[in-house]
Amino acid sequence: MPEEIIHEMRISANQLTLLRILLLPFPLFLVYGGPWSRMAAILAYTILGITDYLDGLLARRDGPTKLGAMLDPIADKIFIAVTLVPLVELQIVPLWLAWLVFLREYLVTELRRFMTGLNRPLAVTELAKLKTTLQMIGMGLILLTDTFPDKIATGFCLAGALIATVFLAIAIHWKEGAISSRLKSALLFLGVGLGLLLWLNARGVILAYMAVIVGITMVSGAQYVRIGLPACFKKGPGAVTMLLSGICVPLLPLALMNHVQGITVWLLIFLLSSEFASQALEMWLHPDGHSLSVRIKNMVALSLILAAWFGAVRFGLPVDSVVWVGAVVSGGFTIWNLACCVRTGQCG
Repeated sequence: MPEEIIHEMRISANQLTLLRILLLPFPLFLVYGGPWSRMAAILAYTILGITDYLDGLLARRDGPTKLGAMLDPIADKIFIAVTLVPLVELQIVPLWLAWLVFLREYLVTELRRFMTGLNRPLAVTELAKLKTTLQMIGMGLILLTDTFPDKIATGFCLAGALIATVFLAIAIHWKEGAISSRLKSALLFLGVGLGLLLWLNARGVILAYMAVIVGITMVSGAQYVRIGLPACFKKGPGAVTMLLSGICVPLLPLALMNHVQGITVWLLIFLLSSEFASQALEMWLHPDGHSLSVRIKNMVALSLILAAWFGAVRFGLPVDSVVWVGAVVSGGFTIWNLACCVRTGQCG
């Protein structure tokens, strides 16, 4: 049925992915409201998550494109930023657990870019695809459990999804004689999720779900790190410096999140999203390795961030300045890269 609907659609996968990126900030306003506002946010995030599945069907219908290969991971990672950061600000999820998720995302992206420059590209693994889906669903369940601590709403969603998945697995096995590894994984995680929900209190459920997300996120990055990190160290101090600067520019301001509030949190989300976009654009524009511009940008951004951090610790300057500096430099560079794409016709 979904394939038949997609066949009739006239929009492209890239258009749908771009629409998802543009709409992702809007549910942020709803997350900070009351229970029904949060439900609207969860519904909006669910719809946006479904578009990730739909643009995959569109890509298979029309064939993959280089632009789509760049836009899709950007959309997935920005989704993580706009859903996970509010959970930390609202003190639903501990900062250190969220920090680990972002560490994996930036580290793996930098390693993939490095290996692409060595003509040894790292293909996206099946576990990494599963990780993205689990992150999206898991963070929605965490917000739902915090909104309704009696766990009835979360239990209803998980039980309904598990029953539907079981019937789907039976139907597929009846027709094809076997079920896919993705479906098996879905049954496993839904069963574990429901079991944890019945066993733990609301706070325990939230921490357990986040622990599962972090665990799968870190395990899914292990293969990239195992291959890419030794190659990076073997390349020399210059490559290691680029790797460290690339992950420190977004992660150092993120480490201060518990000390900022208001518009600075929105700037932090912008910084994290901008860095994801910047990494993808840079890889697309310069597939042979890091360009001089990104080297300068990383050094300038990291130097200014460290200077702002030192000023906050030593002279009592506002901690917000660390986030502001990172957001301005990163955002400016992302806009520059986007302009380069348009000017060279690569965004066409």
